[in-house]
Amino acid sequence: MAELNFVEYNVNPTTDDIENVSITLSGLGFNKISISNNGKASMWASNSCVLLLNTLERDTGLSGIGFNSTNALDESTHCTTTGLNVANINGTNIYTYPVERIKSTYDKHFKTIGEAGTEHPLDYFAGVVFNCDNINVLNNINDGLKFRTVRKSPNYITSVCEHNRFNIMWNINKTNFGMHTLVIKTDDIVDLTSKMIAQGFSSPKINEQQKTVIEDIYKNNENLPPKHITNGWEFNLAGKDKSYVLEKNFPSILPNLDLIISQRHNHNGLNEESIYYFEDIETELV
Repeated sequence: MAELNFVEYNVNPTTDDIENVSITLSGLGFNKISISNNGKASMWASNSCVLLLNTLERDTGLSGIGFNSTNALDESTHCTTTGLNVANINGTNIYTYPVERIKSTYDKHFKTIGEAGTEHPLDYFAGVVFNCDNINVLNNINDGLKFRTVRKSPNYITSVCEHNRFNIMWNINKTNFGMHTLVIKTDDIVDLTSKMIAQGFSSPKINEQQKTVIEDIYKNNENLPPKHITNGWEFNLAGKDKSYVLEKNFPSILPNLDLIISQRHNHNGLNEESIYYFEDIETELV
C-alpha cells in the first residue's frame, strides 16, 4: 500500500513568478532543502511536510503526489528530474518508488542545501481534494496505489493510504480535473493561524449560516474547544465532542491552490462537512 512522500506544486515560468511562490512558501514556514541536479526543481520542507517545487511549462498549481510504493501505476515512465517512476494522468503526476530505494535515488538526483523548517506547527499533509468526475480514472488510481475507500457520499468519495494518514477526497461532481485544495494537519491551530496572519495571509470570516451550525454543535456537546477560541479566530468547527476538527481556510494562498489548516481531536481523515462548506463559500466568492 502506498504511503505519502511529498506533494508537487508546479510554477509555469512563462505565466507566474517563481520568486513570489518561494516567498509564500517561506512565509508558511517551509525551507528549501535541496535542488535537483538538472536545476528544474527543488524540494521544500516544514517538519514532515515535503513539497516538490517544479518549473514545467504547464498549468501553475498543485500538480502531483509522490508515494513510497512497490507498485508503479500503468503507463509510468522514468522521471529524469527526480529519478522516480511517474504516471501523468490528465496533467497530474503520480510519482511512485520503493521505500527502500527512495533515499539513494533522492541523493543521486538532488543536492542538499538546507534543513526543513520547524518554526511553524505544520505537522504533515493530511490530504487533498481531487476533482474527478470520471469513476474509471478514480478507481484506476485507487487500485494502482492500493488505497482503501472509506466513505462514499453524493459529493465525495474518500480513500486513504496506509495508517489513514493521507486522504484523497474525490469531488465527483466537478469537471476541472486535478487537485485544488491542500489540507495540512497541525497540533496548534491558534499558533499557526497567528503566524500566518502576521505574514499577511488572509482568510474569509465564517458566514452567519455556518455560525448557526456551529452554535448548534455547541448546544449538543460539552467537551469542545472554548467558544471564544472558535469565534475569536473565525475557525470552522465540525463533528462532535469526542471527534471534532477545527479548521481555517486560506483561499488562493498560491496560484490555483486553496489551503486548509486542520486541528483534529480523535478524528482520522478529512472532514467532509467542513470541506464542503469551504468549497461552497469559495464558489460564492468567485
